[in-house]
Amino acid sequence: MEAQTTLIIGGGPAGRAAAATLPDAMLLTRPGVTVWHAEPGRVWVEDAAGVRALPFTRLLLCADEPLLIAALGGDCVGGRVRTDATGATSLPGVFAAGRILGASTAEEAARQGRIAAQALAGLPCEGRIDILPAIPQAVPARLDPLDLAHLLTMPPGPARSRAALAQRAARGPGLAGVIAPARPVGLAALAAFAPAQLKPRPMQREDQP
Repeated sequence: MEAQTTLIIGGGPAGRAAAATLPDAMLLTRPGVTVWHAEPGRVWVEDAAGVRALPFTRLLLCADEPLLIAALGGDCVGGRVRTDATGATSLPGVFAAGRILGASTAEEAARQGRIAAQALAGLPCEGRIDILPAIPQAVPARLDPLDLAHLLTMPPGPARSRAALAQRAARGPGLAGVIAPARPVGLAALAAFAPAQLKPRPMQREDQP
């Protein structure tokens, strides 16, 4: 049986509670580790060692970074990640808990973290996560290049996430994380990321058009 690689993103109350429930999981927290983009089966991080991709088979997002779920192709409605009462997103093996689901206190965030971790591990859950209504969000009729450029200058936070998700809703799920990563990163990170996204092309002969 293939080994499970579980990543927990976020060092707040939800992340710490989830890590206590899943002791074999890797906990990724700022400022030591910044998770700035996600792809199916791996997340891109920047830390003291530089830029690298970490593989995962299971992921629990406890940081308020809905753009990571969006980058994976998960459902986001009204600026909020869509989950069920255990924190399961629309993506197999990907869960969310804590502030990203609207937890307003440290105690509630920790409770959600435990529930999501228990569900992720296939254990009985101690309760249910209350699903908050979606936040009303205006979707632009078309993509605006200036709005996309503005995303690069906005500081990380709910306002930036909502703006990026609105552009994603206008364009579809293909909004590239390199345009609006969950966390802005330096040029070194983008330079490391870009080659991995380029599809290899066959060599062309000089006599080809």
